[in-house]
Amino acid sequence: MIAILGAGAMGSALAVQWARQHADVVLLATAHDDAALAAWRGHHPHPALGIPMPREVACLPPEGWPKVLAEADRVAVCVSTPGLRPTLAAAAPLARPDAHWVLATKGWDPDTLESPSEVAAAVLGDAGRVVSLGGPALAAEIVVGAPTAVVAAAADLALAEQVATSLRSTMLGVAITDDVAGTEAASAYKNVVAIAVGICEGLTDRFGQSALIHGFANARAAVFAQGLVDMAHLAEARGGRTATVLGLAGAGDLFVTSLGGRNGRFGRLLGAGQSPDRALRAIGSTVEGIANTTAALGLADRLSLDLPTARAVDMALREQLLVDEGLADLRELFRTAVAGHAGPLPV
Repeated sequence: MIAILGAGAMGSALAVQWARQHADVVLLATAHDDAALAAWRGHHPHPALGIPMPREVACLPPEGWPKVLAEADRVAVCVSTPGLRPTLAAAAPLARPDAHWVLATKGWDPDTLESPSEVAAAVLGDAGRVVSLGGPALAAEIVVGAPTAVVAAAADLALAEQVATSLRSTMLGVAITDDVAGTEAASAYKNVVAIAVGICEGLTDRFGQSALIHGFANARAAVFAQGLVDMAHLAEARGGRTATVLGLAGAGDLFVTSLGGRNGRFGRLLGAGQSPDRALRAIGSTVEGIANTTAALGLADRLSLDLPTARAVDMALREQLLVDEGLADLRELFRTAVAGHAGPLPV
């Protein structure tokens, strides 16, 4: 049996995918999943996905955790970064001692700056039973069966392959890697870069469209590229590999997040002139890149790194950017975010 902790968008999407592969899956709601649980019970559209969920998967309230976790040989955890440690702490005593854990959380612990697998190792006391998922995977596309490719990362490649095999289908490809550090660093930092890329696009709304300006494509490309450079430096400093950053977990996930993810949309709203608070209300759900920016800068200090894209996003979040006319804002964002490879920009 597979137990999935968290009935949000990704937890629900993974439940649907495993059910397609004829696995015995139970979705376990957390205390934050009341709306999703009600939607599943009433066969109404999922609040985060906008589409009804199939009836093949049971969705249970927190009272159902003990029985399901006692039977499950695989536990997937699909909660936000701040919720990962308390969720694992609550679930671990109820779970089978030989269960392995699949983490769909992308980010760093806000207090310790630990990655998801490091948090799991600390709580579970065993890093060998943990697989981290990364890569470009918009939950709604998984649910409707759109072509998707993700990566399963684990120190034990046999365990990664076991999880990958259970998820693979004609429309979902799953690569495996033993580069857990690189996968997790890329999975978190792409949220930061997507905000910066989105800001460049949003500034078009303040200039007005023209036949020659399409969302500041040149600026977005430069910020995207510098973001990958920063991501690689961070991954390497954490013990990961640059090749991982150039693959699904890094470039792939950054591409889709910039195009269609919450972080990219949040950045576009900032670029269009909205305050961070107003933009967050407009998104209506968690924007992981906000906390990821703070954590990335904390890691940069700890590891003696310079991450220009994180610095630029931090300036925007503190409203030190986007307060004057758009051109001045774009110039300052561009100057900060591409400082690593563009050289000095003229005033």
